[in-house]
Amino acid sequence: MNQGLNRTVPAPEPKGATLHLTLDEVEHERRQYLASPPILDIATLDLLLALPVGIPVAIGALEWRQQRNLRQLLRGAAVVTRTHVTRHAVRPCRIDLATVSGPPTRRSLERAGWFAPFCSRELIIPRAPRRKDFLAEADFWGIGVTLDHGSEQEVLVEPEPWVLKRHTPAGWRYVERAYKAATVATVREAA
Repeated sequence: MNQGLNRTVPAPEPKGATLHLTLDEVEHERRQYLASPPILDIATLDLLLALPVGIPVAIGALEWRQQRNLRQLLRGAAVVTRTHVTRHAVRPCRIDLATVSGPPTRRSLERAGWFAPFCSRELIIPRAPRRKDFLAEADFWGIGVTLDHGSEQEVLVEPEPWVLKRHTPAGWRYVERAYKAATVATVREAA
């Protein structure tokens, strides 16, 4: 993915979290030029994941459900001719980190842990944890913990770096939802 523009946006879900993401500049500009909307349909994303980027695939080589889903492709996602389909859409951004603010409790760790399939996670706490094993539990789950002192922040546990383990339509859709939030925020800033 190309390095791009950094954005911070509210998470589509769960509420109360913030996503820190990097837009893929090339894909972002391509979508802006074509006025392509975010791709949120799971069947469409499943079809796109089955296609290589930039290489024509014979429509007859696709499964019948994939052929049926060709009609649902949004503007700019792919080029469909009578005989071939060529995918152009890729993930428009990378979610680098999700931050969740809350007390040093298991419930807060669970809220931060929700983002494990998508990115690194960080919990920002307002006070030092009372439970002695709280930081060890956060570290076990790969969740960073930062103590907010008001004027400065103290990192107690570093977030585990996130690695994409597999491509799924649901994972791509979450990235699309974050991208949609980032582009809406950009339009509001420009206005």
